[in-house]
Amino acid sequence: MIEAKDIQALFVGSFTHSLDAKRRIIFPSSWRNLMDGRNQLFAFPHPDDKCLYLYTAEEMMRRLNQLRAGGLIDKMDQQAIRSFAAGADMLVWDAQGRVRIGENLLAHTEVKNQVVLVGTLTRIELWSAENFDLALPQDSSAAEDIFYGGY
Repeated sequence: MIEAKDIQALFVGSFTHSLDAKRRIIFPSSWRNLMDGRNQLFAFPHPDDKCLYLYTAEEMMRRLNQLRAGGLIDKMDQQAIRSFAAGADMLVWDAQGRVRIGENLLAHTEVKNQVVLVGTLTRIELWSAENFDLALPQDSSAAEDIFYGGY
């Protein structure tokens, strides 16, 4: 039997928000409610796309455990992990749900005024409004089969 503690938060939907004068956005309350009282996310700049991947602490631990289960980590793996972690940041929202995103991360996404937060099930992606439209795929039979195919 599946217990509530074994069910991972799944993020769906999208939200467009403008940056305020202090370069903050409102993190959606429907997603904040999925966080079990934690008010933090881990933001990683994607190495190829102009977006950020946002992970919950729970998802970060799942990924860390997966990494540990893989066996010994060589020097190249260590350097890659160091590089990913050095470019990342922990985002914390205040009582009003506002999150400040560092200038280096905003520069990576090329955000001017508006961001698009996109739920992609186990993570959230943060895009500039301008770059998000360019990232939408034209066709994906694998995704269509998973979400719209039969049982």
